[in-house]
Amino acid sequence: MKKTMLLCLMAALLFGCAVRYSVKKGYDFTKIKRIAVCEFSGSSVFANSGDIIADEFVMQMIDKGYNVMERNKVNLLIRERNIDSSDYSKLGKLLGVDAILTGSVSKYSEDAGRTFYYTDSSGNTRADVSMSRAVVGVSARLIDVNTGEIVWSARNDDEAFDLSNAVTFVVAGLLDSFKTIKLQ
Repeated sequence: MKKTMLLCLMAALLFGCAVRYSVKKGYDFTKIKRIAVCEFSGSSVFANSGDIIADEFVMQMIDKGYNVMERNKVNLLIRERNIDSSDYSKLGKLLGVDAILTGSVSKYSEDAGRTFYYTDSSGNTRADVSMSRAVVGVSARLIDVNTGEIVWSARNDDEAFDLSNAVTFVVAGLLDSFKTIKLQ
């Protein structure tokens, strides 16, 4: 019984919800060669969550072979030149990118360990397993800098035993949906 409950919990944590995404019909994604990862607005509970998500996007996109603009350079140029971050055309020309990836963090939390109680064969109550649960939710958008149009939008929520893994799973799921648009 105890092993079955533990396996069910692990399966639930490892297999998060499916990624929901939308793609602009007829858009030629092959023209996107270089992407700037801009700020992701963070959750109200954990202010740095947007930075953590954006950094994870950069790392995983580089691992997958995408040409990604240095995120700190993007933010520095926006501040130095006093550019409105929603002026995608100006930002695209200044950065030399074809698209901008941005978004928001809707969930970012971690529960302290939980103890599971069970009754053994002698009828005694036992406490056995203590684990933590982390939940991360992200919405992301890919914006064509020439038109300002959102050409890809996706949302993913996932759970893991810690925030680091939950972030990794969420971003990996979002980037996996890029396969359907043949980006690169």
